[in-house]
Amino acid sequence: MLLSYYQKVKPLIAAHRGLSSLYPENTLEGFKSALQFSDFIELDVVLNKDGLPVVCHDAFLSLVSDVKNHIKFENRKQSRILYDKEKSDWWISDFTFEELKELHLSQCINNRKSEYDGHLQIPSLKEIFEYFLKYNQNTDNKKGILLEIKDFEYHQKYCNINIAQIIHNFLQEQGLSTLNECSQKLPIVIMAFDKQVLQYFSARSDLPLAQLVWFEDKNIPTITEIVQYAKIVGLDLRLVWQNNQTHEYYNEAKKNGLIIYGWTFQDDNEDIKKLFDEQDIGKIYQRSSTLLQGIITEFPQEAVKFIL
Repeated sequence: MLLSYYQKVKPLIAAHRGLSSLYPENTLEGFKSALQFSDFIELDVVLNKDGLPVVCHDAFLSLVSDVKNHIKFENRKQSRILYDKEKSDWWISDFTFEELKELHLSQCINNRKSEYDGHLQIPSLKEIFEYFLKYNQNTDNKKGILLEIKDFEYHQKYCNINIAQIIHNFLQEQGLSTLNECSQKLPIVIMAFDKQVLQYFSARSDLPLAQLVWFEDKNIPTITEIVQYAKIVGLDLRLVWQNNQTHEYYNEAKKNGLIIYGWTFQDDNEDIKKLFDEQDIGKIYQRSSTLLQGIITEFPQEAVKFIL
């Protein structure tokens, strides 16, 4: 079992959606630039019209791309239900990969650098794998991927597709569906908020699985549930630290032997400083490194200075 999956002495650093503090999120260029600072990159996967795994955080396009400026796609805008709310947008599942490549991405968080806006495109998961496999062939310090599978119910309802099955099949085709295969070529952790995804993989693969848990989720899974199918839990930082002490949910996860990752460290967000009651981001990273086995951050270039 790879130490990099379950580091105990030093937490792994995972670049959230790549080096997203400097680049538009989930781009090949952002992933490449994050490698010098991180052990893993974290990325999100949804499916396009052809059932191809593409790397994008959302099932819709307006937040990160210039799709609304393309007259030819004007009629693609549709209203659908996502997370129990109606949303009118352009949906990735209505676009071929060639059409997605016509769109250009931008930074979606205000006050971050925008010099790459309009120059980068949505990558396929295959493109990312090809780059990482080649990179890892030429180094002893292999880099890994935290692969978050998105929106199980959306894909089931609107595409009649089990996205977990699609990604599992894709990993088999790539020769990366087992821990042994990944240990040799490309370390992978499968992550999801939807437990159906993780349960699907648990029945078919020995890859490490991480249940993501959001503080505001109305139906937070119990630790007793999670340990039945996952060895890792990825916690919203508000479930790690509250009122100058560790949160009860964190304590329960630790008590049950789960590996604990924390997300998302955004150095330019005042909320994290309020949460930890600390203005010095370095001290926040140092404190967190005593609590977590994984630091999921949008500023890996800063985290690496303090997690030694």
